[in-house]
Amino acid sequence: MLSALTCMTLSPGVLAENWQAINDPEALKSLVSDTVMEATLSEGVKATATYKKDGSGQLKAWGETFVRKWSLKDNNQLCFSIDDQHKCFSLEKSADTPNLFRAKNTLTGELFELSIKKEIASSVIKSPTTAKGGAAKPSANEMAAKLANPNSPLATLTFKFQYRQFEGDLANANKQDGSGMIFQPSLPFPLENGDTIFFRPAIPAQFSQPVFDATAQDFESESGLGDIGFDLLYSPKKEGGFLLGYGVFSVIPTASEDSLGRDTWTLGPELFLGKATKKYVVGALTSHQWNVGGPKNVDTSLTTVAAFYTYLPGGGWNVGTAPIMSYNFETEQSTIPVNLTVGKTVIWSGRPWKLSMEFNYFVEKPDSFGQEWFIGFNIAPVVENGLVSWFK
Repeated sequence: MLSALTCMTLSPGVLAENWQAINDPEALKSLVSDTVMEATLSEGVKATATYKKDGSGQLKAWGETFVRKWSLKDNNQLCFSIDDQHKCFSLEKSADTPNLFRAKNTLTGELFELSIKKEIASSVIKSPTTAKGGAAKPSANEMAAKLANPNSPLATLTFKFQYRQFEGDLANANKQDGSGMIFQPSLPFPLENGDTIFFRPAIPAQFSQPVFDATAQDFESESGLGDIGFDLLYSPKKEGGFLLGYGVFSVIPTASEDSLGRDTWTLGPELFLGKATKKYVVGALTSHQWNVGGPKNVDTSLTTVAAFYTYLPGGGWNVGTAPIMSYNFETEQSTIPVNLTVGKTVIWSGRPWKLSMEFNYFVEKPDSFGQEWFIGFNIAPVVENGLVSWFK
């Protein structure tokens, strides 16, 4: 039978208890062996950690799994391994209230009240959520490592705000700029065999897009919804940090103005290959599109490679490069940017957020008119995928 822990920050009333220190290593082991812990991370979102007698454990939160370990130190401290760091606690038992215990963080002095009842197998930890994580809470650094992997089962709602500068051979092309936003949710659907299906739409909204008027031989600004793209990717479970996925990519002609889209349906295959370690994630998502219909059905043969390298220095930070390169076989033109991306994962009110900034300078682009550079600010809160029940 699994024991259960219920933890909360200490109230003044708790301090009135009479406490007895637990210095017996066997007694400490029994408190955490085969124990389940649950934490409320934010409203309606829970995390569950399971600890075994052999010192191993795992934490499940936001659809992801995090490694946990526990051990004894000096025979009177209970230590948890969290993100390659150790958090140790000394424990005391109440002499007045059955099943009531008190834990003290030996480094910070923070106190927690614990209620342990062997006859139940679920619990709630009400201790505060911090970026450093806990026995039943992922840290910001752990979340940053998971979010660096495009094939993570974490569901996110990414908002990309971009400001662009253009240049080209057309009249006044070098004076043009534009701005817009891309809403790009990532919705993973884990399967019982450990594989995952990903659905990732990209919905662009142009606040200001320069469009060339051939009659006036000048540019005018347009705003509205662009063509929506999406990919549907199947990712089999792999060992050793190797990443693999294959599926389809498509663009739907949803533009609110003719100048903001192509009035063409496209469809084609995509392949993702990568490698993830504790310190970096590297890989590339390659796709090809052909026109398959639509009002105009413009001839399309386009290859796109979204390559990336992300280094994880710690503290929730990430730095790297993620250029999106393409080659248009119809026009025989390539688009190649030099990209630099810097980001940080933070935890606000129990919810992880990935904040990042990217800069792109285009070394290859269409001669007549194309982006010279753009700067982007990205905000991506982690959410629970409410549609995951469809696959269970």
